[in-house]
Amino acid sequence: MTSLEFRPLGRADLQLLGTWLAAPHVARWWPRTDDSLAALDEHYGPAIDGTDPSRLFLIAADGEPVGFCETYLHADNPDWDRTIGLPGVAGIDYLIGEPERCGKGLGTLVIRDFCALVFDLYPSICAIASVPQAANTGSRRVLEKNGFRLVDVRMVESDDPGDAGPAAIYLLERKSYERG
Repeated sequence: MTSLEFRPLGRADLQLLGTWLAAPHVARWWPRTDDSLAALDEHYGPAIDGTDPSRLFLIAADGEPVGFCETYLHADNPDWDRTIGLPGVAGIDYLIGEPERCGKGLGTLVIRDFCALVFDLYPSICAIASVPQAANTGSRRVLEKNGFRLVDVRMVESDDPGDAGPAAIYLLERKSYERG
């Protein structure tokens, strides 16, 4: 059984995150125009410092770093909240950075355990939303295996290049999570 840990992401982890973001299996879904350490620090630094309310985590499996995930309240991002249109939710984003760990069930375990953490971090939310690109069938399967239901497939308004193309909007309601 794989042991998972979610460690707060620090500046010392940005170089590894940059390596993962540049890996072909990740870059396809997380395209960036600049993966320099300075650009990563500019993007993730405010959350690392606590001036942005997003919460960032390094995923460790059996003690080894394997990926990244983040969570945030949609209400803290009003434009995204309006675009997605699901009130009272937290959003999640995630990636498995080590290619040899993909396709072996790790993503399913990560989402299962991360959702438990997110519901604990945000006791007032009614659900967790995730919005992968509709063509990202691997990510969609992981969400569905964890009880997320598809709400919609549509274009979303965003200036993040990772949100280009149709998006699949998924929701995991707290009440169904707690029963499951």
